[in-house]
Amino acid sequence: MDPESQAFSAEPDRVLGNALRALLDRPGEAEFVATVMAGAAAAGVGSPRAVLGRWARVAVAGLVLAAVGSALAVLTTPPAEPGFAVDTEWVAAATGSTAAAALFTSENPPDATLLYASDELN
Repeated sequence: MDPESQAFSAEPDRVLGNALRALLDRPGEAEFVATVMAGAAAAGVGSPRAVLGRWARVAVAGLVLAAVGSALAVLTTPPAEPGFAVDTEWVAAATGSTAAAALFTSENPPDATLLYASDELN
């Protein structure tokens, strides 16, 4: 493969440009558009604005349905209970002290001297 053939150039490619223009700028384009629009009107499609209007109504209806479904899901979900049970069990298992579990997981922690109570008993 020749690296020269893959070199980038900022200059427009005249041959490629002429070939693309010949494909895209064909004669009779207005007749083609008129034929497509007539076929769409015969099929009951209507104008592009009417098509977008129908799509918008369906989209708005879908959004309203999704919002109502989300609201119902949120309202029927029971409130979460405090998750202290798992945390308390984990801290008690890790430290070997239920007092430590009460100290670290409670919203109103007990007096810190409870941690040393087990040391005084031993």
